[in-house]
Amino acid sequence: MNSKQKDKYLQKKYGISLKEYRLILRQQNGKCAICSHPPKTRALDVDHDHKTGKVRGLLCYRCNKLLIGRHTNPEIFLKAYKYLKKCSYN
Repeated sequence: MNSKQKDKYLQKKYGISLKEYRLILRQQNGKCAICSHPPKTRALDVDHDHKTGKVRGLLCYRCNKLLIGRHTNPEIFLKAYKYLKKCSYN
């Protein structure tokens, strides 16, 4: 996917531009917001609140899947809890 296509996709799906995605990526030092590892084979996924649509951050594939219950490392769950707590909009 070229930059123009990615920008259009991000705006349609998450309401952010490619420029905003790259800003979030820089703020996270190019690493996953939960496990703090850089991506290995694919770009970080956009994590968002499915109710509000608000973007919370960028996650690696594994941590993104963690949020739907596929990860078993308790330390990662604790990091995910802290991440979601920090991003709480209540």
